[in-house]
Amino acid sequence: MNRAADQPEPNPLREGLSTRAVPQPCTIVIFGATGDLTNRKLIPALYNLAADGDLPPAVAIVGFARREKTDDQFRSELEEATRKFSRQAVRDEIWKTFAQSIFYHQSEFGDEAGYKALAKRLDKIDKAARAATAFFISRRLRTNSSRF
Repeated sequence: MNRAADQPEPNPLREGLSTRAVPQPCTIVIFGATGDLTNRKLIPALYNLAADGDLPPAVAIVGFARREKTDDQFRSELEEATRKFSRQAVRDEIWKTFAQSIFYHQSEFGDEAGYKALAKRLDKIDKAARAATAFFISRRLRTNSSRF
């Protein structure tokens, strides 16, 4: 059996082109979004992915926390943290585009109505990005048990 005959010939028109997969639209929900982990690690890492071209263009990042604030206040706080903790310098034109995908949802963690309102908010933000949704819990869970 001739192995060379079994291999398809390379397409000379694709030579030198990237074969990276295109990231699919998604939504990332961060519970405990006003905390240190979000400010120091999560958002700077997501910004770096965006700056490197590895974040889907149709991404939505939704912060869920107890403190009252607007989307713009949340974005401003995250920009300051990203400028401080990012592994690369924050470029204004990239941040401006990235920040448009960031939203804030205020609710108590034990409030069922808050989760229903979050679901409605996610529907309003971008149905295309809801193809895949990742939920990240960035807070310590409190229990009544002394074992934890």
